[in-house]
Amino acid sequence: MKLLSRLLPLLALALTACAPENPPHDDPPPDETQVPTTLVLTFTPEGGGDTLSFQWSDPENDGAPIVDDILLPDGSDHNHHDSQVYTLDVQVFNELDEDVTPEIADLDNEHLFFFTGSAVEGPATGNNADAILEHAYADEDADGLPVGLSNTITTLDWGEEQLTVTLRHLPVEDDQSSKVDGLPDDVAADGFDAIGGDNTIQVTFNVDVE
Repeated sequence: MKLLSRLLPLLALALTACAPENPPHDDPPPDETQVPTTLVLTFTPEGGGDTLSFQWSDPENDGAPIVDDILLPDGSDHNHHDSQVYTLDVQVFNELDEDVTPEIADLDNEHLFFFTGSAVEGPATGNNADAILEHAYADEDADGLPVGLSNTITTLDWGEEQLTVTLRHLPVEDDQSSKVDGLPDDVAADGFDAIGGDNTIQVTFNVDVE
């Protein structure tokens, strides 16, 4: 009995020493609340007029979205084309119908919208003889790099073409930002494979300037 009474404390100490300080836990499920399922483009004409909003929406996140055609009046009511300038604001919503645009703005040093496709001429496309729209960034982050939540769109001609809007996440890796100067130029020259990061959302709209 005396031997057993001496061994019990030693056994308890050994078990305590072998027990992990932090028992393993299952990895938490990924946060899916930020999956973008709606993209809204709002065009406000310079000089006054009706604000126009168009959207891409995939509420079920099943790859079968509803996509509005973008119909933009030019600046003329005559028989020749006159340019019309629009302010283009971009909003992103997740599957919970929450506006995540402020979060993108807060992390604007890690995000950049690109505007490409047959409809547009601009930083991410270069020269495009068939363009019916011209794109320019109208905002920037703290480092002076564009973001693309606010933009300027100018109609160049009548016609029907396609506009692709891409939100690229450009995270900090190894203490180095992957959002650097000249990314739209790199995309214009060599496509998205030429830059870092990953697409958060990429949407193609049909555009008709009338």
